[in-house]
Amino acid sequence: MMTSVPPRKTWWKSKKTVKVRRSYSTFPSLNAWEKFRGLLPVDGETNPGVGLGVEEGLLCQMVHSPEFNLFPNSVVFESNFVQVRRSRDWKEIYKASNTMALGVTSSVPCLPLPNILLMARVIWHQGQSQTWNRPSTVPSINLKSILPLKFVELQIWDHHERILRLRTVTEKIYFLKLHPDHPETVFRFWIRLVQILHKGLSITTKDPTILVTHCLVPKSLCSPGGKSEASSPARASHI
Repeated sequence: MMTSVPPRKTWWKSKKTVKVRRSYSTFPSLNAWEKFRGLLPVDGETNPGVGLGVEEGLLCQMVHSPEFNLFPNSVVFESNFVQVRRSRDWKEIYKASNTMALGVTSSVPCLPLPNILLMARVIWHQGQSQTWNRPSTVPSINLKSILPLKFVELQIWDHHERILRLRTVTEKIYFLKLHPDHPETVFRFWIRLVQILHKGLSITTKDPTILVTHCLVPKSLCSPGGKSEASSPARASHI
């Protein structure tokens, strides 16, 4: 006998935060990363976004891993932040070894804009570089939230201190200071991202039949030292 099954409620229409709390005790060796992700470098060229620590980082590797397998064909733009609180001076909430990995991605790679926000808590080992994409000893990383960007308000709160203000649909507010190991170029990308999310782009779609190199950071904007060659944030428009 056939029975009617009520339609499933799609998660992206729900206002409830999707939370995943998992820690990785061990990760594959460094020479296994590309096999682990199923991706290979294009023409052997170095991706400038990787060098700046905004592409193929720990957050990207985590959500693309077989255990999560989230948005496997989409690029993740991410950076490390330090959570701070407002006072006479900005003060860090957690120890220096704790950072927040914040990233954006697309649920479908052909979307013209990112529509997903990712947040993860990272606990680094003592003396470890906190912006290195592929550390020999992987830190503890917990994926805290996956949110549709339409339920998130993202603002540039303090240009000088490089602080973002993030407000979720549940009215949870985060003040996130870009990690000092990131160059100024990275904050310019976040400025441009916020501008794009607020004002949109002059395009409405990407043709999936057109092959586009998945590089969020244009090479023309990066000098060998990792500093921006742009004279204004508007130049960093290809994130």
